[in-house]
Amino acid sequence: MIGWWRWYRNLSDNPVYLREKGQWGKPNPFYDNLIRFSPFVILGGISLGFCTGFSNPAFFGNNDDLFAVWCLLCLPGMLLSMVTIFGSLLAPALTAPMISLERDKGTWDILLVTPQPMMSILMAKLLGALSRLRIWPLLFVLSLFQGLIMFCSLSLMDGQMVGWDWLLSIATVTRPWVEILFAAFMGLFLSTAVRSATMAVAGTYALVVIVKLFNSSLVWMGLFSRQFEGGLAVLAMGAVGPTAVYTLAIVGLWVGIFYQAKKMIGD
Repeated sequence: MIGWWRWYRNLSDNPVYLREKGQWGKPNPFYDNLIRFSPFVILGGISLGFCTGFSNPAFFGNNDDLFAVWCLLCLPGMLLSMVTIFGSLLAPALTAPMISLERDKGTWDILLVTPQPMMSILMAKLLGALSRLRIWPLLFVLSLFQGLIMFCSLSLMDGQMVGWDWLLSIATVTRPWVEILFAAFMGLFLSTAVRSATMAVAGTYALVVIVKLFNSSLVWMGLFSRQFEGGLAVLAMGAVGPTAVYTLAIVGLWVGIFYQAKKMIGD
């Protein structure tokens, strides 16, 4: 643990991190090409965020007070959805080509002969790529605000179900982060498994979209609507369920990345 903390403190001097961050060289033409169309990506994030704002669990609760809360929080909630979708759209373009491009250009073998361990190289590339996203301060403010207001509002209305209030609030704060990190880790995993950068990027986007469709709040609320009579419990599961799936998927992908790293050393 101490070794990793020391490594993190020295990350700003890591040449692999600095290269992936874009401070020297051209590490990722896929992201550079995508960023040229950033206005369209932003408009897409705004449109999808506006639509997903109407899938907010509180909107579908049989509780007028919860509906009023949704109306009060609709703007920051939509903004949070927009930022999350924008991050999920850009993260695969940052991480999916990382290793595939290195292997295609023949520079991966050069990285392997450096004194840095394999996992250190992968983590430096991952953090360097994600640092190119400028959404993290805004994401922190919006998710924290949404979680705090959600907890305060629901606690006042349903004081007898404090446990569900906590779960819903924590899930509200963490879900945007794990959703974006899932897209990033999925890209890194496919980048270590597929030699073609184009295939890695396309496969990552396809899997991210599929998981997002089948791991939505509406799906989870539908699954638990008959098992819980309380409206708040159903709402909480609509947020906790997707968050738990994304978190477990990130852990599984990290294990897969570690396995692929060991395999690449053998290759």
